[in-house]
Amino acid sequence: MNDAPTASPPSDNLRVWSVTLLAFLIGLFLSGSTVLLYESKRQDSRRQAVMDLTTNAGHDIQEYLNRSISSTYALAAVIRQGNGRIDNFQELAREMLDLYPGLSALQLVPGGVVTEIFPLQGNEKAIGLNLLDKSHANTEAVEALRHGSLTLAGPFELVQGGLALMGRLPVYLKGAGGEKRFWGFTAAMIRLESFFEAVHLQTTLTPDLNYRISRIKPDTGTIDVFWNHGAPLVRPVSQHISVPNGEWILSVEPVGGWYARQVVLGEVALVLLLSSLGALTAYWLVRQPIVLRRMVEERTRELSATNARLQTEVVERKHAEQALLASEEKLRSIFASLTDVILVLDAEGRYLEIAPTSTKRLYRPPDELVGRKIPDVFPGELADFFVSTIRKALAAGKTITVDYPLVIQGEEIWFTGNVTPMPGDRVIWSAHDITQRKRAEEERLKLEKQMLHAQKLESLGVLAGGIAHDFNNILTVIVGNTDLALMRLAPESPVIDNLRRIETAAARASDLAHQMLAYSGKGHFVTEELDLNRLVEEMGQMLSVSVSKKAQLVYNLGRPLPSITGDATQIRQVLMNLVINASEAIGDESGIITISTGRLECTEPYFNGGWLSDPIQPGLYAYVEVSDNGCGMDRETMAKIFDPFFTTKFTGRGLGMAAVLGIVRGHLGAIRVYSEPEKGSTFKVILPADGAAVEPHHAESAPEQAWRGSGTVLLIDDEDTIRALASEMLGELGFEVVTAADGREGMEIFRSRNDIVLVLLDLTMPHMDGEQCFRKLRRLDPRVKVVMSSGFSEHEVSGKFLGRGISGFVQKPYKLSALRDVLSSLNWESSARIR
Repeated sequence: MNDAPTASPPSDNLRVWSVTLLAFLIGLFLSGSTVLLYESKRQDSRRQAVMDLTTNAGHDIQEYLNRSISSTYALAAVIRQGNGRIDNFQELAREMLDLYPGLSALQLVPGGVVTEIFPLQGNEKAIGLNLLDKSHANTEAVEALRHGSLTLAGPFELVQGGLALMGRLPVYLKGAGGEKRFWGFTAAMIRLESFFEAVHLQTTLTPDLNYRISRIKPDTGTIDVFWNHGAPLVRPVSQHISVPNGEWILSVEPVGGWYARQVVLGEVALVLLLSSLGALTAYWLVRQPIVLRRMVEERTRELSATNARLQTEVVERKHAEQALLASEEKLRSIFASLTDVILVLDAEGRYLEIAPTSTKRLYRPPDELVGRKIPDVFPGELADFFVSTIRKALAAGKTITVDYPLVIQGEEIWFTGNVTPMPGDRVIWSAHDITQRKRAEEERLKLEKQMLHAQKLESLGVLAGGIAHDFNNILTVIVGNTDLALMRLAPESPVIDNLRRIETAAARASDLAHQMLAYSGKGHFVTEELDLNRLVEEMGQMLSVSVSKKAQLVYNLGRPLPSITGDATQIRQVLMNLVINASEAIGDESGIITISTGRLECTEPYFNGGWLSDPIQPGLYAYVEVSDNGCGMDRETMAKIFDPFFTTKFTGRGLGMAAVLGIVRGHLGAIRVYSEPEKGSTFKVILPADGAAVEPHHAESAPEQAWRGSGTVLLIDDEDTIRALASEMLGELGFEVVTAADGREGMEIFRSRNDIVLVLLDLTMPHMDGEQCFRKLRRLDPRVKVVMSSGFSEHEVSGKFLGRGISGFVQKPYKLSALRDVLSSLNWESSARIR
């Protein structure tokens, strides 16, 4: 028996192989088309996911870049506010470097020349650089000046290593005629390493992505790649980022390309397998009549081959399932690492999906949101805002960015949301927590308002002090001549009443000048150790008759109380003003005015916010507080109460609270106001305390009016009327007088005479002021007696001549009696001249 297989005829073999080949090609076409369609959809989905990440990263880069270079606008605003001056550039620059992400340095470039840099270390070579010098003019600086807008230079290599950007903003000021004139530039340098670290670019673009950032050069139009990560890109997705005077391009591509090698190989194997199965089936069907003779042997071989192929297919399918599970797990891990809120909603505001991110900033748990509409979750106005934003994004067909607050677990949280339309009338709403940024902006605005208010008060104080000084010169002539006239007239003269009225009016004018000096912070007259409790108790009767009959005074005095150093008269004026204001706030209604005292250990954070003062030091303070339950004030009124001549009642009320503020500032203290409409007001005044025991003040006995002097007095004053008046007064006191109109003339007279026993010297004069003249007099004759005269207070003048030995001080306006008191108290035994 012959077991060898019989050969098939050539025609049968041709037919078998033709049908087999055709079946293979058909199977290859059908399975290949199916797999290609699946692979295309998978690639589209992957490109869309990468494109979303690229878009978010592009938005973050643009937002942080705009925030960083906005520091130039903040500096420009301070420069314009100071009309070209900025005295606290170092402090502002230090705060801005902490506030704005990626900032490396800030520059001031007045007239195009770099004059100030912070920090200076490492940037010294830039000082003095002229950006507009024609020999090496900076292209971006010239472009900024030409268009009058911000330009961005770079990236460029730094001397100290790394890449950096330079933003320059031209600053214009208004001239005297209202024309706009160029001041210079404000510049901000951004180190790219620090900037991209602040943007969290490597977090947004995950490690499985390669990316690069390039720019289009404005002068050549060529593309310059200045930042890349990973391998070179072949078919990336790109996001265009608008920057001042140019454009950046962010390009991203997955590591290894868009195709996963293992998946593609599995798909190819599956196509070949299915095609081969089809071909084998056709081959088997066609070959069936031929192989009947060898059925047993061939059947056994086919079963073995089919079993092997099935095992291979099962293994490959398991591998494919494992790869799919790994891909899903990877996607979940990516979402879990994100801190943003990512939502999918339809056009009606219904929650379709909520990405499982790591954020805790959801308004409600995900299971309470999915399937519900926005109006079912949020209050009416907020729900309308969210739904209208979704509709705007769908109508515009592009991403819309909005900022909004939510109250989550009792805390107000601010978000910035990007609403991006999707196919099927759906949107992706991604929200990022910007609460810290909002709070930083609010704090910055608050500090700017406090700085502007302090500058306004300082300017008004300088003005008030100058007016009071000149006013006192005029009053000196009025008071002095009135005093001399009264002294020389007979008691029965009918003119005496007129002179008394002039004297009374001049005294009232002098009081107003003292208030103006108090507002300017130069109003100290007689300083001594004071007990606030004792001062309040002594004023009790006066306060009770000064307030409304329906107002009740309540005292809450803290004991023991440390002593303060100050002018008792001025402190009484502060307390009287505050109590009278409280009484007027209560009006015709019944109310309570509470006067409290106490001690405070103040630290530096205690003075943050709300305090009106010059910079003061931490330490021990005593306070007096006046509270009422009257009508209160709104914020607009509170902002004006310390302005001179401001009142909520009727006109003509004087300096009022402006003088209170000046007195408190002059005592190195601070004042704070708490008030709400219909809830009353509280004024709290704190003054430096030393804790020392208060010694009682004993008034010195007045000198006898019969005192007279002798010798020659040199009178130096720039006012003709005051020289004439003082000469007459000194003559009444027994002196001979020689006069000089300024310090230079006075020095010439002093050198030419040996009989001068006293110099009466004005403090403020042209050419050579009283302080310069005093120093030269002391060099010529260390024993010369010098009595200083000024419209400013003795406290202010003594501070300038502390330890220099002026013999006495007389404050303008003064009477003959005041001048006699000062001169009679001098030590006339040592009046000999040393020549």
